[in-house]
Amino acid sequence: MAIEFDTLQFAAMELRDEMIPVDEAGLEALSTEQLREQSDAREALHDYVTALWDKAQEKEPDAAQNDEFTALRGLHDITEALRDHANVTLAEREG
Repeated sequence: MAIEFDTLQFAAMELRDEMIPVDEAGLEALSTEQLREQSDAREALHDYVTALWDKAQEKEPDAAQNDEFTALRGLHDITEALRDHANVTLAEREG
């Protein structure tokens, strides 16, 4: 069963937006060292997903519009949001 690009992309955006408040509370509860570790882990995950995305774009230059890659594109957006959120939280804490 294929999910339409717009539907999957919308779902990923909704998931990203809905999880930020929960993520914020979780990150605030961490020590600064734990927050650094979380930031590093999220960076590594995003790098991995980005590498998969780059490989998909090599295979299919218009991968963003190809149903085969919609889940990967959504995952890329979500990992980017998680990474960015941890980095901002860490920067704010470290001043």
